[in-house]
Amino acid sequence: MKINPKNSKGIFSRRSFFLFSSSILIITPITSFVSVYAKSSRIKKAEHLSKKIFNDIFFIINNNQNDENKKKSLLNLFDKYADVPIIARAVLGSPWRQLRNVERSNFINAFRLYLAKKYVAQFSEFTGAEMLIERSRDSGGKAGIMVETRLLMPGSAPIKVGWQVSDASGEFKMIDVKIEGISLLTTERGEIRNQYSKGGRSISKLINSLLNY
Repeated sequence: MKINPKNSKGIFSRRSFFLFSSSILIITPITSFVSVYAKSSRIKKAEHLSKKIFNDIFFIINNNQNDENKKKSLLNLFDKYADVPIIARAVLGSPWRQLRNVERSNFINAFRLYLAKKYVAQFSEFTGAEMLIERSRDSGGKAGIMVETRLLMPGSAPIKVGWQVSDASGEFKMIDVKIEGISLLTTERGEIRNQYSKGGRSISKLINSLLNY
């Protein structure tokens, strides 16, 4: 077949368009599949972490040891599974930007000690609970994945607990826990900022207050 030079450009353009369109039709389902698989993988990792945190917390709480040893065990758990620096920065808010590195480090350490002391007692209320995962939602952003669970309590009504897990720091870690819709991060933000204001907006007084909790 002879190709008329005048029409050759149109023929090749049509061929190029056809090949491009075909490749898009092939690639799009593959891309969608990869995206769905990646999201599913992230959710599975978040759910696995939530189960691990729950099991480890209640192993500590149910263990026959004094509160001081429980506190130390919770500290190790926070360091391993929770993004404490991110949480500490979030609860302090704008004053964080004015802190020197040594002050930030001291605040993070005081905050983690404060959390361990406080939640030994709080988690003890859920002794004997079993966790059932209901559903998980991936925001696709820094907020990460919310793993919604229900704690089945012996002799009482179930409790809804949401585990907010994020990999914004490079690995999956817990950044918040919501009990019956109440965010622990939000609660602590209110308490920490209130203490900061009462102490004349002095970071050293706030750190001492947390250490002496």
